[in-house]
Amino acid sequence: MTDESKPKKASLVAVIRRLPRFLWHLVKDRRVPWMVKAALVGMALYLAMPFDLIPDWIPGVGYLDDILIVAAVVNYVFAKLPHEVIVEHWGEDVEALEVLKRRKRTKGG
Repeated sequence: MTDESKPKKASLVAVIRRLPRFLWHLVKDRRVPWMVKAALVGMALYLAMPFDLIPDWIPGVGYLDDILIVAAVVNYVFAKLPHEVIVEHWGEDVEALEVLKRRKRTKGG
């Protein structure tokens, strides 16, 4: 069981590391609709604000609002953009992208 969890965890780390670059490239792409860009910029502004809906200093739940907002925006991006645009901006590690999409499908329904 630990052998199966290690590759999954490594792939999730790769997803988290690649996500900011991926989202920045989407904002710069002319093919991405302005509503998607607005959602990405809004998410970035919310994450940069010094205050949150749930204060970060609360143990266990402090970052929950940040995680939920990022997840909602990423789901929105995947729903609104063609697969080719997503893969083009994601880069070479398509396996990590598939991990993210698989997680979205299992949690989203």
